[in-house]
Amino acid sequence: MAQLLETYRVGQVVISKRGKDAGNTYVIVGFLDGSRLALADAVRFNVTNPKAKNPKHVQPTSRCITEILDFVEAGKDIDHGRFRHFLSLLDENALVDEQNRDREAG
Repeated sequence: MAQLLETYRVGQVVISKRGKDAGNTYVIVGFLDGSRLALADAVRFNVTNPKAKNPKHVQPTSRCITEILDFVEAGKDIDHGRFRHFLSLLDENALVDEQNRDREAG
């Protein structure tokens, strides 16, 4: 769990690298069982019903959505419209560029 907390934080944007959801963008909304990430995407998964994902199967980004962190800390769910709005504020091109740089580096 300590290593997860060093690498990942609530509100951080990640991109799935493995599984049928590869390439999807998620936001970390918590940690499960000390070894899995709780992810939300504003489509199928939300704060109260997150997707469990192995941290080895996601690509962390430098992006963090602090508004989502505020909701999670308050124990509130985020409606799909607001969640989508927060995600829309991200620059998708910057996320793709960051993902490509990480692939080239490692």
